[in-house]
Amino acid sequence: YASGSCPVCQGTGWELYKATVFCYGEPEEVLFARKCAKCSDTRRREDKTGVPDQFHDADIAKFDFGVYGQDLSKLRDLCNSMVRDFARWRGRGKGIYLWSKTPGSGKTFLACCVAKSAMMANDAQMRFITAPDYISLVGDSYKRQPGEEDPSEIYRTCEILVLDDIGAQADKEWQQQEMFRLINRRMEEGNVTIYTSNLRPEALNVDDRTIDRIIKTSVVLQMPEVSIRRRKAQGEQERFLNAVLGGKR
Repeated sequence: YASGSCPVCQGTGWELYKATVFCYGEPEEVLFARKCAKCSDTRRREDKTGVPDQFHDADIAKFDFGVYGQDLSKLRDLCNSMVRDFARWRGRGKGIYLWSKTPGSGKTFLACCVAKSAMMANDAQMRFITAPDYISLVGDSYKRQPGEEDPSEIYRTCEILVLDDIGAQADKEWQQQEMFRLINRRMEEGNVTIYTSNLRPEALNVDDRTIDRIIKTSVVLQMPEVSIRRRKAQGEQERFLNAVLGGKR
């Protein structure tokens, strides 16, 4: 919606509503604000970035670098630098390679936080796709009719790409060639790529030319070997049990 055109929030992004609260035992009607559901749903439908729904509101300010219990100031500063100094990163054709052996360590969420923040701060075109999904999309594009748009092209040309879970794709020869074509094209055009992986670059199931280009165009950063996903799941389990058992365990 253009400013002022949303019938719910008039373009502010916030919906006002009244609710009754009890103050000293007496009911009192209080005005509250919440994110406008109508605008949020519209923005979600219009979001073409491909970022997973659970990371739709990803923002670098929302990433808790302190949750790991160790000093991640270098990682934090580099991620903030990409958002703040994006023109410098793009001018040098540099991206970030986030990896850890531990699934659920926060790699994908951090990549989305950096990419979406950089997109918003710099009015840049951004896309997200997993490496297996990219290969599948390219395979489908072979079947397109003459004159039909190639849906995989945007991932080679967008200013910011999150290529998630690289190394999880199959390693047939044509797939290695397509991964090389993607990464080489992005390097030649100076576009920024943020990779996530469970493997260090040298161990990826791609050819040596592709590995060389990833290393050349990326700051390689190892995430802590801590499963934040598992930790959160355990916390949610504890809260659920406390709720249903009334704290009696």
